Order: sequence, then structure tokens, then C-alpha cells
Amino acid sequence: MPNTPKSDRHFCAVITVPDPDNMPVSSYAEKGGTLQLRTDTHQYPNFVIEFQGHSPSVGAQKQFPGSEEKPVVIRLDTVGEYKYTVQHIHKDGTCKDSGPFMFYVYPCKGCR
Repeated sequence: MPNTPKSDRHFCAVITVPDPDNMPVSSYAEKGGTLQLRTDTHQYPNFVIEFQGHSPSVGAQKQFPGSEEKPVVIRLDTVGEYKYTVQHIHKDGTCKDSGPFMFYVYPCKGCR
């Protein structure tokens, strides 16, 4: 039987919110870690993440605003499958929506 190392550190994820004209993927992290979302384009310097249904963070907040200077950081408190959309806010103030995207929070493997 393999030796499984134990750690107090949880797996975290960083997601770059892409230009809405070049969309990607789904992602995952572990409970107790964090999810960080940041923008990848100067054309859309601000954005709002909105979870469809429940958020992976404790509390009722479902919308999380972010920008080039201030990424969204969410503590992952609940295991599950989550969907979120992104409202990209252009420099001229117009908006473009994308998603929904999938995000998975798994139990922490190897945590004490």
C-alpha cells in the first residue's frame, strides 16, 4: 500500500478570466483551498463572477466583482459542482456575458 503524505495545505486554483472572444475550460480545486479569478485582457478590465445556484463559499454571496488590479478570491468551503457566468465589462462600459462554466470542489486528499 503506498504511503500517502499528509499536509495542512489545501490545493488551490487560479483561473484567468479570458477575453470573451477566446473561451476555455472547466477547473477544479479542493475544499479548504481558494479559487482566484483574474482577467486576461486589457479590453475588459473589470468583470463580475456570478454563481448559478449556490456558491462554493459559505454565505449567501453569489456575485463577486473583480478587475485587473483586484482579482476575485473565493475560499472553497463546500464540496460540489458549481456553475458560474462572467460579465466582462469593456473599457467603454459595455458588457459581454460568457458561460456558464463548470467548477468542481473536491474533498482534500492527503489533508490532516
